[in-house]
Amino acid sequence: MRGPTLTPNEPASLVVVQLHYERWVCAKLFGKQRMQKLIGGNAVIQVKLTPSVGENHTELRLTPELGPIQADGTLGELLRAGNVGGILRDKIQDAILTAMQKGLDLDAILPPALQGDVTIQDARFKDAGSGRLIVTLDGLVQISDEQLQALEKQLKSRLPFH
Repeated sequence: MRGPTLTPNEPASLVVVQLHYERWVCAKLFGKQRMQKLIGGNAVIQVKLTPSVGENHTELRLTPELGPIQADGTLGELLRAGNVGGILRDKIQDAILTAMQKGLDLDAILPPALQGDVTIQDARFKDAGSGRLIVTLDGLVQISDEQLQALEKQLKSRLPFH
């Protein structure tokens, strides 16, 4: 794989992967070892990834949509006709989703008084400028007066005294 790029396409993102692939086989013909290329070529694959919120409103999902495939040779035939394009789409989705989920652990981000009481309502990719892509979340929290007082104490204990 060469030069994958991830660019904003709000509210989604677009992953463009350039790759070169070759598959060779060794065969013995008439007592001589021969190498023969089975599959080979270059390809550019686009996958649109749209974030969404899971049914329990605490986890993120990515919906992948395989875009145009530009490929030559036998690799192009394989990507267009077989399920290899779908396999690549799923691998790209899994890699991006894993990276997103590492940074979006609500129990690690939120103060203890809010943990378990926050739901995610919406998720989208946004252009953060300078070639950066961010995920923005809209959420909802419903807490009691007691939880609000506990949150206030937790936040005050974290602030430095002046």
